[in-house]
Amino acid sequence: MYNTVIIRYGEIFLKSEFIRREFEKKLIRNIKKRIGDASIFRKRHRIYIKTENAKEVSERLKTVFGIVSVSPAIKTDANVENITEISLALAKKIIRPGERFAVRAERSGRHDFSSKDIENLVGEEILNSIHGRVDLENPDKTIFIEVRDDLAFIFDKKIKGLGGLPYKSQGRLIALLSTGIDSPVAAWMMMRRGCEIVVLHLGNVNEIKEIMNRLEFFTDEKIKSYIIPYDKILEKISEHSGRYTCIVCKRFMYRIAERIAEIENAHGIVTGENIGQVASQTLENLKVINCLDIPVYMPLVGMDKEDIIKIAKDIGTYGLVKGKKCDYIPKKPVTRSSEEIITKIEEEMGIERFIENVQDNFILKKGPSR
Repeated sequence: MYNTVIIRYGEIFLKSEFIRREFEKKLIRNIKKRIGDASIFRKRHRIYIKTENAKEVSERLKTVFGIVSVSPAIKTDANVENITEISLALAKKIIRPGERFAVRAERSGRHDFSSKDIENLVGEEILNSIHGRVDLENPDKTIFIEVRDDLAFIFDKKIKGLGGLPYKSQGRLIALLSTGIDSPVAAWMMMRRGCEIVVLHLGNVNEIKEIMNRLEFFTDEKIKSYIIPYDKILEKISEHSGRYTCIVCKRFMYRIAERIAEIENAHGIVTGENIGQVASQTLENLKVINCLDIPVYMPLVGMDKEDIIKIAKDIGTYGLVKGKKCDYIPKKPVTRSSEEIITKIEEEMGIERFIENVQDNFILKKGPSR
């Protein structure tokens, strides 16, 4: 019965005409990556797909960044007779006798009828045929009718999408990805805002393989990653840093990410930092950790842990967390460090030498893993 998918987007609508069209092109590109080549057309701030598998396609598209909602719909000509006939046929399939129902119509373009005319006419036909009950406040089922110029679309569901902006519409970021709960959520949140990510993980590829696969579910393409063996470096950092180990370690990671950002033409890095969650994430320590000349994005910084866990569960990364504990965390990590103390520690251990070694042997020589 359904022959079309209606795709709605949010913020893109607010852009200038030129920017909106560019965003629409990127969104359509991402839609095609998800479902393959398809018959797609645009009309008055909507994207439509002609398909006989509208239900299946709608389910697949609800996790494409930039889509606010989708609906499997029936497309017809914008005349009252067709609209009424098809609306009644759909109502007979979904509304049982005695159920409460409503008809919602909206219209754009020039017509010899109003939205209210359509609602009244279709509602009356349904009432007479099915013997349901009209309830505009709390209906069990709703028949939606959207009239766009010479076409009309009739449907009964609005399937919620992820919202956000089309992937790769906002530039590139280096995402520091660990085996914990937070960093995959932070990366996903920036992906949802249209940012392409390149992953940096200090460890081995098997630790984050499943998380990477899950993030790639949302992009429909491989995500480039740099994997840096880290145990020996972290051992050296621990030997020289004592209670300041976590601060020096984070600054080292940030600097490696900055080197990769230069190579990848990225506009910043994204991390899973969250205020007060661990000792290194006090405001004083976060200030010292941020030692870069490029922006550091921390989308989780003001969120409660419960909220982060909920997102992790929703996007499917929570169950993939390895929960690997760092062997080098001090028993009493410092909560208030200073630039002077950390700089002195880094100079004494020759931190720049370690950074150059990583760049020469892993970033430049070995390159990205994907």
